[in-house]
Formats: sequence, structure tokens, C-alpha cells
Amino acid sequence: MTSLGEIRSKYEESFEFLQQRKRRQVSQLVLLNNLQRGDQNIASTLLVTLFNRIMSSLYDDKMQVKFLPSQGILQDQLNSYNVLAQSDFLEMGKSKLDYDWTWDALFFGQGFLETLRFNKKRKIMEPSVINPLAFGYDPYFDEVQDWRYYWKWVTKTKWELKKLIKAGVIKGIKDTTEIPSGVDTYLWDYKIKRDEAKKGTAMATDTKAGDVFQILEFYGYDDKGDKTVWWVDKDFTKELFKQKLDLQDGEQIVAPDGTTIDTGSKWPIVVKQAFREPHSSIQFSIADLLEDKHRAKSVLLNLAYIAAKDKANPLYLYNPDKVTDVTQLFNRQISQHIPVTDVIDAIAPLNKDNPMDAGLINFITMLQQEANDPVGTSVSAEPEPGGKGTATEAAIDQQLNDMAQSLQSKVMQFGEQEFWSHWFHRYSRYGEDFGSKMANIVGVKGVKTQEVKMSDFQTDFPPGVLVYSAKEAEYKELVLRRDLINLYPQLPQTLGPEGMRNFNKHVFFPKFLQDPSLIDVMFPETLDEMKATEENETLKENKYPPVSQSDDHLTHIYMHQMVMPKTLATWFHIAEHQEFAANAKSVIMEQEGQNPSSPNQPINKERSSPMGATAPLKQEMQTSMPTQ
Repeated sequence: MTSLGEIRSKYEESFEFLQQRKRRQVSQLVLLNNLQRGDQNIASTLLVTLFNRIMSSLYDDKMQVKFLPSQGILQDQLNSYNVLAQSDFLEMGKSKLDYDWTWDALFFGQGFLETLRFNKKRKIMEPSVINPLAFGYDPYFDEVQDWRYYWKWVTKTKWELKKLIKAGVIKGIKDTTEIPSGVDTYLWDYKIKRDEAKKGTAMATDTKAGDVFQILEFYGYDDKGDKTVWWVDKDFTKELFKQKLDLQDGEQIVAPDGTTIDTGSKWPIVVKQAFREPHSSIQFSIADLLEDKHRAKSVLLNLAYIAAKDKANPLYLYNPDKVTDVTQLFNRQISQHIPVTDVIDAIAPLNKDNPMDAGLINFITMLQQEANDPVGTSVSAEPEPGGKGTATEAAIDQQLNDMAQSLQSKVMQFGEQEFWSHWFHRYSRYGEDFGSKMANIVGVKGVKTQEVKMSDFQTDFPPGVLVYSAKEAEYKELVLRRDLINLYPQLPQTLGPEGMRNFNKHVFFPKFLQDPSLIDVMFPETLDEMKATEENETLKENKYPPVSQSDDHLTHIYMHQMVMPKTLATWFHIAEHQEFAANAKSVIMEQEGQNPSSPNQPINKERSSPMGATAPLKQEMQTSMPTQ
């Protein structure tokens, strides 16, 4: 059994590693909103402006993931994953989680999302964003799943703990009086500094009633090598709770002799990074990049502000023998007069410097550009007639900005991809307990409800996860749409009517429509597509539905190719459609005066027909199988 001393030792190791950086991040949070400026000072908005700009370019409140096929996963299962993911996106409040998660990733360099808890009553995972200032991790490994441990501080009320004690969840104590209340000074100091900067009154680290408790939630390995979670009081004297992680989503390790070793569970945490630096335990952030420029610009603006005030209300040189009332120099009134006997020698203004000369303006502009470039937020002005800038240069600058933000988007997608992998594994782990779940999808047609079977999540291999950014570089999208429009008039000659319908439905219009459900409104399923879909259910059971000569055979062939696994009835059914399609093509060619066969090779219709060659088998199938 891992002792409380071992937990404390690892906690202190991580604490010493991260404490100095956390203190700096708290000062950056104060700087973000210029909260500590004096009443007579001004401050730059550089940091908050660029942060909000890059945040708006990377955050989106819409679904940005699609599941892809992998070994042993059928199309119907993929449809279930994608439908349920869209429903859970709304039910989990994922748009708000994404905002907080992305905000942390940009400002702190890394954002952490916990995926441990699964509500079996509501049948949904309940992820939560972890406060980076109350979080610590193993400093020796840079990848999350390689960590030996990680921890986070959680605060609980006395009444929450009493309920957990009564329910038997907390077994280490019988009453809250056995553990110390309050919050550690260093941890509370993070909150105090931010609150004081906002002119809030700093609170004590403990309430007078002693009903707030600081609990360490520690994740590590027990003596058997199993991943385990503990709850420990803030003084590391009581083990309140302990449970082995049994998520069944760990990767298998292949030993040199070929045997596989099950690792049990992954750590239930996902990290999102804005600027990924390989092989590093600490990632840099937007605040790290802009902090020095922000402070420098604030200093320069204040100096210019002071100079402007001095010029508007200058200091004076005066002769005390001739200026009898000095207080008149402090009064700014209309038609003010200071009576003196000698104007030239009695009084003269001292400060006349220009507060914003050309050199200072150029330097501030350079600071702004230095801040814009690394985060891809440079704004290219429209070229002026006769100026140095050209439209081409402006377009190149915009393209560079798009590429920089597109790169950040792709890096942040690594975390999003891992999150949905955890989501899949939670249903795979707990789905057997409730069998199915109703998924609700909101579209232009209203709310669509569909039952998703949890058996679809029982697979040998997880599906692939494709994350696409809804905020991809607009420059690329504009170019693609322009090229598609230029090619559009030439496509009907090559694709034909059916090909153009598929092109419009799956390629062209999706580039112009934000709501995918609009595609189904514009291009509903044809009668042949609906009929072929119904026949697929029959073919899966190895039953043979009859083929009608009036069917659109090419559509049927395409739809029947999706049947998995393909039964014997499926192959015969497809072959019969192929025969009808070939005969129809021959008739058309004969009507146009063309010979469908080679002049030197006579046609043996019985041998060239797929159904003719398998006629005995077909007769056996039709007599031995029930028909639909």
C-alpha cells in the first residue's frame, strides 16, 4: 500500500517544479486586465487585445469531430458514434468546456480536461476543466500517459463531506472534525492577488465556521502497479478515499517474446496545447510571448501621458519678487491673468517637449508588430495609392497570418482528438449496463431522435477520429470555393446527371453551408436509395430480395456495396443488378448504331452474363432461402 509519506514526497517534488512558474502566471493574469495600474496612470491593452483575437480565431461552439472507420468497424456503427457524439456535445455542455479549455491552453500554455466521471443514470460522461494553478504533474515525463502521478486540489464543504462519509465513499474518517479545515496560504494567495487587483477585499484562508476543506486528489500507482486515485487531507495525515482505476482503455504492450500485456487504464486526463514544444514538460503561452511587449508599451504610454499633461499644464520658472500670488499658476481658468511687472523676466514655461514624437510612435509600432507576428494577428492595411505597400504584399501577409493560426489550430486538435477517444472508451466500458441511449439531434427540420445501441461500442479496435477546424484559414476556403465555381460549368459534360447530383450534395454545397442538415433538405434520398437501404437490411440476414428491371441499378449497386458483412445473397443480388445494367447499356448502344461487341468475337450471352454463369446456384438459393 502506498503510504501517505510517498504521496506527500511526490506532491512536494511537483510543487517545487511548478511553483515559481505559477507565481509568474498569477502576475500575468493581473497584467492581462491591467488591474494594478494607479488612478493617475494608463495601461496598454496589447495583451488582452491579441489574446482575445487569437482566442476568437481558435474557439468555436460547434461540433468539430467525425469518427472514421478502422479495422472491424461497420458503417452503421460509425453512424451511431457520429449521431451520439453530436447529441452528447450539447448534453455535456461541450461548447462551454471548450471555451474554458482553450482559454487555459492559450494563457497557461497547457489546458487540462478530466474525463474520469461517467454518470450512469444520465448515461453520459461528465468532463471537467482543471484549474492549472491548483494542478501538478510528474516533471520527469512530457507525455501525459507516461506520468508516474499527477494531482489537483479540490475544495469541499463540510456538508458534502458529511454526505460522502454517510454514503460510505469516504472511509478514512467518521467526522469532518478529524481533518483540518481551510485552504493553504500559498494556494489561497493566487486568489487573493487577483481579487485585490480587482479592488476586492482579501478574505481569510478559512471561514469562521470552518466549513471549507481542501482535499488533495492524487493519481498514482499502488504497490501492485495499478493506477489508483486517492483523497488525502491537506496535512497528509488521513487517507479519505482510495479506488483503483478500472477504465479498460489502456494500450497493450507487446513483450519481446510476443506476448501482450494489458496496461489496464489510461490516465483520465487530456491536455490541450497552443504552442507545442516537443520533449518539454512546460509549454510556453501567449502570455509568455507578449508580457514584455505589454509592459514596455505601458511604460511608453505613461511617459507620453505625463509629457502631454506637462505640455497642457507646464511647469513654470518664476521670479518670486515679481510674481506675488503663486497659486495663480495652479489655477486653469478661462481669461486667467497673472499680474507681473516684467513679463519676460518674471515668468516662463519650462516643459515644451512633444509627448508623441515620430521616434516614439515608430518604436511603439515596432513593439506592436513584434507582438503580432508570433501569434499570427498582424493586420495588413489596405495599400494606399502611390504607397510602398501593394495588394500582393497585403495578400502574402494575410496568408502568413492564416498559416500561423492554422498551425495553432492543428496543434490544439491533438487534445480534441484524444478527448473523443476517451469519450468512446467510456461508452465501451459502461455501455453494457444500460443497453442503449436516445440521441437527440437539432437541425433545420427540428429535433431528430434516434436510438443508439451500446453494443456498437464493443469493438476490437477503436475508430479513427478526424478533427476538423471550423476556423480554418479563410484564405484557403476562398481559393477553393473560387476554383470550384470556375470548374462547375465543365463538370456536367464529364459527370452526367447522377454524378452532378452527388458532386453538389457531397462536395460543392457543403463548402457553402454551415449546417450539414441543410444538405438533406436540398438533396433528399431518392426512391431507389431508400429502397436499396431497406434491401440492405434483408441482405444482411442472407435473404434474397427480388430485383426489379425498373430499378436504378447503378444506385442500387453503390448502396449494396455498403452491406457488411457481405452475405452470399448480397453477391448474387449485386450480380443481378450488374446484369440488368449491362443489358441496358447494350440496348442504348444498339439504338445509337454502335456495336456493343467486338466484330471478331461473337457474343455468348449465357457465358457473358454473371447471373447466367451462376444460374444453377441462383436457383438453389431461391428454393432454399426464404424470400422477402
